[in-house]
Amino acid sequence: MNISRRTALGAAASGALAPALAVPGTALASAAPDWAALDRAVTGPVYRPGSTGYSSSKLVFNTRYDGRTPLAVVRPSGQADIQQTLSFARRYGLKVSPRAGGHSYVGASAASGTIILDLRGLAWATSISGSSATVYAGSTLYPVKAALAARGLAIPTGTCPTVGAAGLTTGGGLGVESRRWGLTCDRVTSMTVVTGAGAALRISPSAHAELFWALRGGGGGNAAIVTSLTFATHAATRKGTFRLTFPSSAGVAVLTNWARWITATIWSRWTNVHVNSLANGAISISIVGVTEAGDERAAADSLAYWIGVRPLSQTFAQRSYLDTVRYFGGGTTSPRQPFSAGSDVIRTMSTSAAGAILGAVRTRSRAGGAGVAILDPLTGAVSAPATNATAFAWRDHTATVQWYVGGSGYTSASSWIAQAHNAVRPYSSGGYVNYLEAGTSMSRYLGSNLDRWRAVRKAYDPSAVLAAPIAV
Repeated sequence: MNISRRTALGAAASGALAPALAVPGTALASAAPDWAALDRAVTGPVYRPGSTGYSSSKLVFNTRYDGRTPLAVVRPSGQADIQQTLSFARRYGLKVSPRAGGHSYVGASAASGTIILDLRGLAWATSISGSSATVYAGSTLYPVKAALAARGLAIPTGTCPTVGAAGLTTGGGLGVESRRWGLTCDRVTSMTVVTGAGAALRISPSAHAELFWALRGGGGGNAAIVTSLTFATHAATRKGTFRLTFPSSAGVAVLTNWARWITATIWSRWTNVHVNSLANGAISISIVGVTEAGDERAAADSLAYWIGVRPLSQTFAQRSYLDTVRYFGGGTTSPRQPFSAGSDVIRTMSTSAAGAILGAVRTRSRAGGAGVAILDPLTGAVSAPATNATAFAWRDHTATVQWYVGGSGYTSASSWIAQAHNAVRPYSSGGYVNYLEAGTSMSRYLGSNLDRWRAVRKAYDPSAVLAAPIAV
């Protein structure tokens, strides 16, 4: 039978969907999985290799993972299907990976040899009540932003329109409103989840508080699968934007003084820095900013004054809130594409740190390769909570640096990203969990919060049925 949104998710608070399963939970790891039993136990479709729909259902945003071969893709119709799938996996000693937007940098939601829980069937319309909004696990960012904006509301998120709301939030959630309103995870007031052990729970600061802590910044697919998130919203206001370009010869001054300015300026101002390889030995430097409408020129003038270098060019615009969302998202959707990426987190932007970042991009350019270092601020409202307030560990740092290379030249790109990490190693505290990299461990992303996060993971997923995309 089909399970309605109200039945499937509303029962979570009482645990009413705790499994009365058709598939026993006793481990039979040596037995061949009875896939027909799983198909009978769930109401949503189950796609297996060779079946119609499998090839398309396993695809994620990054085309580099198209060759992955999950054991099955299950598209649940509600929490009960998730519980049935987890019980099946525990019985046969299998691993489960959730998929919402499918933007994991390591292709976690297309992992070979696992069961993928494709949550896109849970993309029900955002539910709005007063200043509170409930977003469901299959929802991607643009439909959520559009639904909220129609009511004059917003939540701070990233900019890519097809990123899943659940994955973004559980990893923190950086975006153009982070300095004013905090990370996406900072605006969550409660969640409904299914734990790795199979329990359907509503979690909040007062209910399963440790799990709520871990799922705000500790990364998705760990300890529990999120099925809905309730947010405190804020007003969606008209925005001003600007873009400044600077001579590459002034790179150190741009980066160090941008960092000083972005720490000191009012929280309603946000900017990030792009250092691009021009693939000919040269680099370019630009800064993009977002303000409240009417403040964009004053903000740009203030920033240029702090930097102490006249911009080569300046452009300004004002847009409605939703037009600003579309501008930064490149529209309302994003085509699938190949890329390689990684990150570092910089506590203090010293002249040496700035020089290392610039030098890394110049190295890429001299090798004839495209690439960019994108510096996003961790100041303002992001830095207001204590380091241990959520699992997101970098509250007392200045910026993330994302190393990004588009295209399918994965070997060359990965080599450069490794060189970039090495170049900034003396100044880096780790990485951003939403930008996971293969071959790393969670110690790189959670800092001093690692041990507490591990304890939560063990408590709520004691059999480790949820697949870990990197070492934990």
